[in-house]
Amino acid sequence: MFKIGNQGTFETLPDEAMAIYKGDVIAVEEFIKQSMDIEKEITLSKYIALTPLDIALITNQLPVIKVLVERGVNLNVKDNPAILKAVRYGGEELIRYLHQKGAKLNSLSKVKSNAYDEAYYGNKKNIAVLKDLGLDIQKYGGKTLRRAVSDHDLQTIQYLLDEGVDINYNEPDMVYPYKATPLTVAARNNNMKMVQFLVERGADVTIQEKDGERAYTIAVSQKNAEMAEYLKSHEPQDFHSLSNKLHVLKSYKLPDILIRFLTEGPRRIDLPDNPSGVEYIEFFHLIDTVEMKLGRQKLLRISSDVDQYSHILIVWNPSKKMIGFADIEHQEIGNICTFPEFLADPVEKITEFFDQM
Repeated sequence: MFKIGNQGTFETLPDEAMAIYKGDVIAVEEFIKQSMDIEKEITLSKYIALTPLDIALITNQLPVIKVLVERGVNLNVKDNPAILKAVRYGGEELIRYLHQKGAKLNSLSKVKSNAYDEAYYGNKKNIAVLKDLGLDIQKYGGKTLRRAVSDHDLQTIQYLLDEGVDINYNEPDMVYPYKATPLTVAARNNNMKMVQFLVERGADVTIQEKDGERAYTIAVSQKNAEMAEYLKSHEPQDFHSLSNKLHVLKSYKLPDILIRFLTEGPRRIDLPDNPSGVEYIEFFHLIDTVEMKLGRQKLLRISSDVDQYSHILIVWNPSKKMIGFADIEHQEIGNICTFPEFLADPVEKITEFFDQM
């Protein structure tokens, strides 16, 4: 069996691929003389095909890589640049060699992964090598920082922050399309120590994600009272003033019955014997409700937890003057009923709602 990085394990390999895999420079040179196209992919299985350079980089065969470079192989193929596999699977000698031969450090993969990201996934020692070679760590290190927070990798986090990477980085990507910051990632992970560490290093607790969430409201939703209280103590007092919140929400024209529900008494509705399987819905205090937009629609998130459905939010829709739902996974919104109708028979209304989904 022959393992080629994260591409898979193969029972057999084509002759050209086997020569590269074994680092047999003489055989590789002979295949090139016999007109092997060094830019053409070699089929390894029904779904996997790699170029000769890909195979050599993944298996870290520097002598073979040098042969391919001497033959003029393209080191900067769009969406598949050599530097990304080099920093993931190789070491400093390989990276410096490719850089000397013209490999661009700032190239991106098809999914916009950069060299710092790939080094983090593979050989973290190469992060420092890339910086030493001149790849702007402040420009390209933000995604890596956010991933390191998700992985609780304090050593990498400290290094990146010491090098000036933005602690509040929140550019969207495929993993975090909702513009998460390192702090909101830590809050979602219920990592109190990481939250404290980031705040102490200067993380902005007031930054909101795309849907209006901030670290504090995430902590509230996750019922982490200790974290919520800690974050609250670092937020502006106005964020937790009822009179200020009512003023901010004036344009939402909340009905008095909803205001009372969100400010007085229990804010949990139990739903026994609900055919949908949802046993309860918990609501934010009015002060903690989250202003958000889905598409062009302005909404106010009022639920903190819908049992079994973390991607479903109960919202107040000011344009319809009724409560509705926001499905943040599928980016859909819909109406449920007026709030008095909901309170009169929540089981029926929730059952009707989930039956329509």
